[in-house]
Amino acid sequence: MSGYIIYHFNIIDQTRIHQLGPLSLPILEKYSGQLVVGSGVRVLEGSTHTNMVMYKFQSSEAAMAFYESEELQELAKLRNEITEGFVVFVPEYGTQ
Repeated sequence: MSGYIIYHFNIIDQTRIHQLGPLSLPILEKYSGQLVVGSGVRVLEGSTHTNMVMYKFQSSEAAMAFYESEELQELAKLRNEITEGFVVFVPEYGTQ
């Protein structure tokens, strides 16, 4: 069953945010992931994080392999300089 990695964040460095997409796409492709959502969000309740990126993978294992990969952990250093927020893993509904 599918697994999802979701980044929910605020941008703290607008001048560098556009670096993340091109750097993350080759890593995403390596793990056969798919970009499902990548945009600003309108907060209706709760969190004040205004941006979200959601990646879908063929399995929970593939999602975690992507997230734990050396390449993505290296990219996380840049992401953490440019954004603030949180990352979650979500299994496809019914596979918990």
